[in-house]
Amino acid sequence: MKISDIASKNFLIYSDYANISEIISASELVDKDFLIIMGEAGIKRVFSINTILKQLLLGHNNRTLFEAINEEDFVTVNSNSSIIDILELEANIIIVAEDNGQPVGIINNLETIKKFQALSNTYIKNINNKLYIYEKIFECFEEEIFLADEKGNILRINPEAERVMGIRASDVVGKHVTELVNDRIISSSTTVEVLKQNKKVNMLQTVRNGSTRLSTGVPIYDDDNQIQFVLCTSKDVTELVELRKDIEEKELKLKQINKELDLLQEEVFAQVNFVSKSREMDYIKQTIKKIVNMDLTVLVLGETGVGKEVIAKTIHYLSNRKNSSFVKINCGLIPHNLLDSELFGYESGAFTGANKSGKIGKIELAHKGTLFLDEIGEMPYDLQVKLLDFLQDNHIIRVGGTERIKIDARIIAATNRDLQHMVKEGTFRKDLFYRLNIIPINVPPLKERLDDLPVLVEFFLKKINIRYQMNKRLDPLVINEFIKYDWPGNVRELEHLLERMLIMSDTDTIYPKHFHNIINIKSDSVSGKVICTDLIPYKKAKRELEKQLIVKAYEIYQSTYKAAKALEIDQSTVVKILQKHKDNS
Repeated sequence: MKISDIASKNFLIYSDYANISEIISASELVDKDFLIIMGEAGIKRVFSINTILKQLLLGHNNRTLFEAINEEDFVTVNSNSSIIDILELEANIIIVAEDNGQPVGIINNLETIKKFQALSNTYIKNINNKLYIYEKIFECFEEEIFLADEKGNILRINPEAERVMGIRASDVVGKHVTELVNDRIISSSTTVEVLKQNKKVNMLQTVRNGSTRLSTGVPIYDDDNQIQFVLCTSKDVTELVELRKDIEEKELKLKQINKELDLLQEEVFAQVNFVSKSREMDYIKQTIKKIVNMDLTVLVLGETGVGKEVIAKTIHYLSNRKNSSFVKINCGLIPHNLLDSELFGYESGAFTGANKSGKIGKIELAHKGTLFLDEIGEMPYDLQVKLLDFLQDNHIIRVGGTERIKIDARIIAATNRDLQHMVKEGTFRKDLFYRLNIIPINVPPLKERLDDLPVLVEFFLKKINIRYQMNKRLDPLVINEFIKYDWPGNVRELEHLLERMLIMSDTDTIYPKHFHNIINIKSDSVSGKVICTDLIPYKKAKRELEKQLIVKAYEIYQSTYKAAKALEIDQSTVVKILQKHKDNS
């Protein structure tokens, strides 16, 4: 920048011999700050307009400029000089003149310019430092960087981009990004997509060395919200792609392992007779799978015969204790006076009749395995305290002994009684109840999960046929009769009843009548006792009973063939009587 560019024009030019009154009356004086006096040799003197006005106020209006005092110090510089050239000058006023000495400008704020220049230097220095830092970052960045203009022409690329693409910046700067695609340096252009979509874009690219890059293009907008530049960065994701494939393969393998594990678990369920299809039992299955390897005490609740022991065995054989003992003790079958020694064992000579060498109790036998306390509600109140002590610190003391023996056993308890009600009655300890009731599993009665009936029947039928070397089957109508039944003995009753039906029947097919004969109940599907409330002619009574039986059977089975089979008469007889009844109605 030249000095003339910042010089002011607020001055007038006069000769030495002009007097003050002439100058004051001159119209050019308006908006002027300085007066330059010219002589034959050039600029002679410089006055401030304020100085001249003071002379006027003092009454010196007839004095010449030559006679005036308080002239300004000044320095003359050439108009072609730069700002840098004047920063070292000490004069208050700088006159900018052409080569012929004619003034073209005046500067009276040199100190301000110097301060501005100092600030500018600092600012420029900071800008240069930042540019240097950005340049280093640009050069050292481990990702590839492309900068293009609003038309897609390449402005800059960093050294990493040069290395990865196998190109030189000098060869591609100024070219359009599509040329890189055409030359197969990159498979696609992110810049083109950014310009097309007018937004940030992420896409995968392949470079000619075969690596896969994840490229991100970002539009940079001007003040009018128009794209001015497109900045693209990319990084190698070949390893990430390979890692993702590896993870997907491992996930697939894990799914296969889980599938195989599920099959193994289902085999265990089948081996311990855990057969079900109902939603209620499926929930119990899922609960077992969650807790199977957590050594939490489990309390199995449910009516007699629902399969509480099956639940306990399932937990044991699915757990990491499956290779150790599963020890069961029925607290309701052992006399109360022997239950203590059965559970905890006893030392030699502990009581009259005791084995001389002592005896290991059930709890010790379950070390590293599972102890199943069936019918826990039958345990004597005084023995409950001793059991609670064991549950709390995992140590026992044999009857008649003093040594504390550490036991590592999982405890599963079961009962068909309402332990909470027993706690209120004072027949079961509250603290023991809460210690046992950490994971409660309520097994619903069979009548509340009838969806399990068909699969249970199929399972037990196959099991019984194999055991007795038979090949008997059930008529489908038997299942309908099973569904109507309340099953007070639950799954245990079902198994035993099927066993009796198969053994006692003389045919290979089991019909509803076999079921009714065994359980000895009255049913809508079979005949019961006929009760006479009055005397009527024998033949009329016979016809009435015949009609009622056949109509009832047909209503149940909706088939003349099945009705005849259930009543053990010919189908033609059913058809004839039904037709007769229809004609009379």
